[in-house]
Amino acid sequence: MSHANYVKVDVEEVLKTNAIEPCKKLRLFFIVGACIGLLTVVLGLLFTDAKHFWGVYYTNSLFWMGLAFGGLVTSLIFQIVRAKWAATLRRVSEANILFAPFAVLFVLLSYFGKDHLFPWATAPMPGREWWMQPNFVYARFVVLLILLLVLFKIFTKLSFRSDAGFLSSKEGAKDTWKAMACKCLLKKWKGDEEIKSLQVKMSCLAPAIVFVYAITYSLFSFEMVMSMNTIWYSNMFGAFHFVGNVSMGWAVLALTVIYLSNHSKDFAKVVNKDQLWDLGKLQFGFTMLWGYLFFSQYMPQWYGNLPEETAWMLTRVRGEWMPMSYFVFSCCFVIPFILLLSEDLKKTPWAYVSTIVIILTGYWFEKYVTVMPELFPNSIPSDFLIGIGLFLGFLGIYGLCIQSFFKNFPYIPVSHPITSGKTDW
Repeated sequence: MSHANYVKVDVEEVLKTNAIEPCKKLRLFFIVGACIGLLTVVLGLLFTDAKHFWGVYYTNSLFWMGLAFGGLVTSLIFQIVRAKWAATLRRVSEANILFAPFAVLFVLLSYFGKDHLFPWATAPMPGREWWMQPNFVYARFVVLLILLLVLFKIFTKLSFRSDAGFLSSKEGAKDTWKAMACKCLLKKWKGDEEIKSLQVKMSCLAPAIVFVYAITYSLFSFEMVMSMNTIWYSNMFGAFHFVGNVSMGWAVLALTVIYLSNHSKDFAKVVNKDQLWDLGKLQFGFTMLWGYLFFSQYMPQWYGNLPEETAWMLTRVRGEWMPMSYFVFSCCFVIPFILLLSEDLKKTPWAYVSTIVIILTGYWFEKYVTVMPELFPNSIPSDFLIGIGLFLGFLGIYGLCIQSFFKNFPYIPVSHPITSGKTDW
């Protein structure tokens, strides 16, 4: 990482600026997208094939929940490694906390389409009859996903409390970020001396949340995704998915940073191209890790040549699904691996954004190729309007949540020690 190039932040000057106001045109686009998504749900349930609708709905739910959790994990990583270069980027990662509850809710709503998604919803799963009972499966993931959500909420609340306490003593900042004056955040505030203790709590909590995230998402991937096929199994499937989520998190973090720096002159002052370079290097690292986990699954199953292992792969690398599967591998690994080798590309916003779009497109289709061949093994559904409509709906809600966050919260963690230049923290 470019450790020598810290962004020097004048906190007093930042406190004189306004929160980032939403772009009206983009906000209108998100509202229209959310309405299109709602209309798609209604029309899809009434007039389209139920299996097709629920398959596309579940694809989008997995993608957006993975993106939300992956984005939040990046904030944990910054805290664990004490990334001094990322002091002004941490709040962008934390913004995902507003969307995460919606993402979890959307996944859990797949309960109403379980009969079309999972074979164990209509018939006992051989060898796991009692464990994979539909109501029991969804009940335990209600508990696990909400637990994970609560832990993320606690972590981000500690960060917000630190800023709220810091801002409470700044007369000129009280009306600037009104959400920070929330009484629940300032309850029993002990003064600026509490800021350091909050950082200690966050540093202790972050590794524990990463552990819970890895375990929870692994179980979710095994029991809510891999179980769509009652025969195929892979011990690497959980890691493959939770690492992919974090890779998406880096991509969306960089995309949001680039957008905010173009939209807000105040935010542009606290970021620089070296930070984009660092984000690009992290994206490159997780791209390689994703590729490693892919081959860790594919190669043993290919040379083992056992029917219960190869059937899942053969459905996707032969026949109708083969072109899309190679498209996914190209977008998630081959293309970003080549492009992100360039330092200049990572420091050039338009080129970096183009690479991010390719990566995120690949990850969406990766979810699609994971889910849909289990429902339509011999053909690709020709109606893509449902997928587009639902994607716009999820995108609209996500965008509105992010805009709302930056309208009410400081765009950087103004109380964090390294924001104010305390690099010995």
